[in-house]
Amino acid sequence: MMNYADRYLQETASYDVLDVMLADIAVRVQLTPTDYKLAEDRYKTINDWIEREESPLHGRVKAFYPQGGFMIGATVTRHSSDGDFDIDIMAQINWAANVDPEFALATVHAAIRGTPGSRYHGMCERKTRCSTVQYAGMHLDVTPAVRLSHREERTSFIFHSKGADRRTLHANPYGFARWFLAMTPAEEVFGKYFEDRSLAFDRALHEALAKADAEPVPAQAPVYRKARAVIALQLIKRWRNLAYDRRHADLRPPPSVLLAFYVAMNANRTRNLADELIHQVECMIAALEDAERLNTTVHVVNPACAEDVLTDRWPNRNDQRVFIKELRDFVAKLYILREGRPLAEMQRILEELFGERPARDAVRKYREQHIEDNKSGKSFHILGTGSIPALGSAAIPANARPTPKSSPWGD
Repeated sequence: MMNYADRYLQETASYDVLDVMLADIAVRVQLTPTDYKLAEDRYKTINDWIEREESPLHGRVKAFYPQGGFMIGATVTRHSSDGDFDIDIMAQINWAANVDPEFALATVHAAIRGTPGSRYHGMCERKTRCSTVQYAGMHLDVTPAVRLSHREERTSFIFHSKGADRRTLHANPYGFARWFLAMTPAEEVFGKYFEDRSLAFDRALHEALAKADAEPVPAQAPVYRKARAVIALQLIKRWRNLAYDRRHADLRPPPSVLLAFYVAMNANRTRNLADELIHQVECMIAALEDAERLNTTVHVVNPACAEDVLTDRWPNRNDQRVFIKELRDFVAKLYILREGRPLAEMQRILEELFGERPARDAVRKYREQHIEDNKSGKSFHILGTGSIPALGSAAIPANARPTPKSSPWGD
């Protein structure tokens, strides 16, 4: 029986150029250990702050826990030019289930905002269902909730209040996250591969920052061992953010929780990252087009709470049609990339889909790997095809043979 080291080498050697580049782009749009640690610290600080003695919530906070992308390991930065990201938090408060929605939201906002001159007074903004604390490069959304003791674990009421529109809604983001993680277990080899790429990037980033006397990377790094489906979700979220920022700034984008639902429902049915991403996008197109054929919009509920409607604020018919069109364009470009193109053209398409900085860095890393292999005499090619292993000397398949040193090459 093949041992783990041999299986790892055999599988990673089979990754093609697009698989490697997509993984490296995902590495660059997720949270760094520094960002992760910063988010954890701010999460804990907010928890302590709203429970302080002067707070209107003193003694009433029963639980404080993350939800959304931070809980399932799928948080991404929003823009190619900065590191903006959001952390969603649920604050379970000891109130009666029939508490007035406006009172609930206003009280949480007051607890965070505090008095003039206090820690968060000029940093928070009241929203329809939460209170947002804005930092440079990130923001925290704190949503008040009342636990329903007779229901599944952490099924709660959350609140909506905007003018005369006041509502109490069922929610269980904790249950959704547990369901998502159960549906997307990390594959042993790919999970280790992605973790290795992530930590190598973090080390290089730390070395670059250290030269500028930056704060050191924390010793505790987040878990990077993820399923291909989770990486596909991060790439889809990154693409969505850029597509809507560039072309549909006036529209509400599809919510991340809906994208996560579709990804979990169709997870890990492929053999490589590029195929997984294409598969996931095609499944989303199929679901939305099914609704269009029925002259309606998609309707999705939380698998952990049937009353928690994930599509309660998106889409209308126009939103749905816009997203279908964008997804079709997305998958068409992915097919072009999978078919193979000169490196310069691949970089152009990847920059368009995922942003200039992460795409350019991923292509540069790929190019530098093979230039270094060539210079050091470690370059290999595949017998019968002449193709170069995507990971170069980092993963050499059994049917590879050494390639004589040559002059520097381009595409």
